Amino acid sequence: MQFGKISGLGLIVLGILLCGLQGAQYVAHQGPAPPDQSMTRPERKTSSLTGIVGAGSLVTGIVLFISARRKDEPDPKHAVK
Repeated sequence: MQFGKISGLGLIVLGILLCGLQGAQYVAHQGPAPPDQSMTRPERKTSSLTGIVGAGSLVTGIVLFISARRKDEPDPKHAVK
């Protein structure tokens, strides 16, 4: 395996983990309302930076993995038959 394939796979895994974390944070923030209306839920600010970085690393990992695969293939002109 080349460095590009390993890096690409690492970025893909990191992107999936970060997107999953962003989804879990979003679902936890949108949870059910408190049963008593007099009680108010404290406001929490959630950042979408986790999802943005996750999506970026996922796309970068896919591109890096695909481009590394193409470099591994021999040139059709010089391929062994």
